[in-house]
Amino acid sequence: MKSSSLQMEWLLWNQAKKVKLKKGTYTVSLSDCKYRDLVNCELLSELPLHAPNVNKFSESMLQKPWKNDFRFSGKSLSLPLQTYRDSETGKTDKNIKASHSVQQILEMINLPRRYCRFYFMTLRGCERSKCWFWHVPKRGHEKICMAILKTYISINESGLLKRAVQIFARYYREVTPGENFDFQVLNDLLICLLKKCLLQEVFQMLNVTAQINTLPALEVLLRVFECVASLNVRDAVPTLISSFCKLVDAGMFLEYEHFNYIIKLLHQLQVSSQEIDTVLNIKCRFQEMHFKSNWLFDFNLVMAEIQHCKEKNDWAKLGALYVNARTACEHSDDLQKLSLCITEILTKDSEKDRPGVPFCDFADAVIKNSQCNEADRIFIGRAGISVMNSYRRVLQWIKGRKVLDKLQELQIHFTVLKGLTGSERLASRCQIVNTAAEIFLETESLDGATRVLRESEWITNAALWPCSESDIISRHNLLFSLMHKYLRQSCYRQAFEVLQNLPGFQNGCDTVDVSQYSHVFNKLLNACFESKNLGVLSSAVDFMLSKNIAVDFFLLRGLITGLGRSCLWSKARTYYKTALSLGCYPPLEGNLRHKILPIPFYVSEVEMLLAIELFLVSNASDIQSPGATTQSFQIVLKRCEDQAVKNSSDYQAGRERLILAARLSDPKLFLRHMTVNVNMEEVYSLELTSALKWLKENMKWAGKVWLFQ
Repeated sequence: MKSSSLQMEWLLWNQAKKVKLKKGTYTVSLSDCKYRDLVNCELLSELPLHAPNVNKFSESMLQKPWKNDFRFSGKSLSLPLQTYRDSETGKTDKNIKASHSVQQILEMINLPRRYCRFYFMTLRGCERSKCWFWHVPKRGHEKICMAILKTYISINESGLLKRAVQIFARYYREVTPGENFDFQVLNDLLICLLKKCLLQEVFQMLNVTAQINTLPALEVLLRVFECVASLNVRDAVPTLISSFCKLVDAGMFLEYEHFNYIIKLLHQLQVSSQEIDTVLNIKCRFQEMHFKSNWLFDFNLVMAEIQHCKEKNDWAKLGALYVNARTACEHSDDLQKLSLCITEILTKDSEKDRPGVPFCDFADAVIKNSQCNEADRIFIGRAGISVMNSYRRVLQWIKGRKVLDKLQELQIHFTVLKGLTGSERLASRCQIVNTAAEIFLETESLDGATRVLRESEWITNAALWPCSESDIISRHNLLFSLMHKYLRQSCYRQAFEVLQNLPGFQNGCDTVDVSQYSHVFNKLLNACFESKNLGVLSSAVDFMLSKNIAVDFFLLRGLITGLGRSCLWSKARTYYKTALSLGCYPPLEGNLRHKILPIPFYVSEVEMLLAIELFLVSNASDIQSPGATTQSFQIVLKRCEDQAVKNSSDYQAGRERLILAARLSDPKLFLRHMTVNVNMEEVYSLELTSALKWLKENMKWAGKVWLFQ
């Protein structure tokens, strides 16, 4: 401040009040130019200003003149601290530091002359009973008013926020908002007041904005209702309803869902039916008012604006333009032309090599518009299909992926829609899903490809969604590629899900021969077998058997062995019987009647034990008969018919597995080596006592498993 202005203020305020002292407390005249030292003791947490006990001040302290400035270039005010405890001194120091940081922010406000600096630039404000300086920005100083409000909002202290409301209300009661008015400041101030639960100030702000026809954002109004509902302040409802009516009368636009949400919050507050009816009446009046809107739709003007947006690459503005035009358009033909024109503009981006995807910005602008409805969501989905296909045709996989990600983000289920332009208008659902899944595959998103297929329920051909043979072939190749990628990542369950949904397994694809899938299914079985994933392996085998798809016998035997070694004997017996019926093992029926059990030497100990169990149950009556001691129950360890070497190490390993199988039995079985037959095959006899003991303990369940199931 210039020296001349300081001199004038000195003369005006030279007679200000001096410091008044009371017992236990003190007050300092706000005229004292050292006022900042006291202000800085005020806590940001809004705790009261605690002053030390002071018995007296020096006369020199009392004689300082009062200026309209809380800053002082001389020594700071010294207060006696001998009455403070050490802990209180530490807390005060921290509070002073925190307050100093806020004070520094306030000092950055650039105020012209005649503005009260205590009121605008201190936490406590001006406490003079009659102040000669301005507490309201001067007419035409809207820019200064906005700067003050922004500063108070940035500090976010309750006292300053309340002061901001008073400044706003008093200024705009006399002044119409001008070019420097900032709607963001208005919305931010209301949000800060809501967070501090200062509802009285919120309602005051809403009433002022309604009076000056300068409305806050709709989202802010909804948050006011949410705040009142969450705090359950029923006494505030009449004031809230009154403010709401004023805002609507001032021109605030609400969709039907906004009214429904407000009514839902009022029901949550359990307000009276009269208050609910007030909102319902406003809703009806609002609907009638906007239904009779006579805004004229100039198609040529809209098309010119669309071309302008295209030239400027302003896709967000194009989205807003579409919504406004769609709202005002009265003829479906014009709306269709408008939609096709915009879609063609968006698809032609595939012909240009530039970053960004215009469709994404356009879709955001449309969906996030307050007037967006379900028809707009359908349009975005259909346009997205056309744009996605345009990128696929030129192999711009990354841009195609961004289109799909945007559709997912906006929760638009495009798989039940058709494109708007080109061949996409006639494309089958199978083809659209194939294209989307292919884009995900090319961008290494297996989960994205699978998600699209799941959302479409893996559909290929159906009465409502017919497709061509080429679509079926494309789906076949797509799923094969997806399955192989999952196998390389050891995602066996996902790979099995893909195979389960190959063409031919749906109701509408009975013409496809599923037996051709044997190779790829067995590839999955082999991968599961090598990784010892018995869960997926058994599920895949069950599925193959139910669909009459040939199972590799080696892998089926591996499943049986793995289940037995994992002590899952019940499942192992089930699959062993299935394997027998499929011809996986040499037939046993004739040999069993002759009390001879041939076991191939190459089978595992689990398979050998299951064969012995079947042998015991089949001959149980003979084994348990009184004349069993005169009979011989033989087990022959068979060699392969084409085996060149008669006494190989493999055969010896088979002999050891047979002994192990007998020991695995519960109770144990005992085998006695009898002889070697003419084919150089070892012959064993089953020890009768151990066989009787086994039947005694297991015949009850074994009979059901091996004879009746």
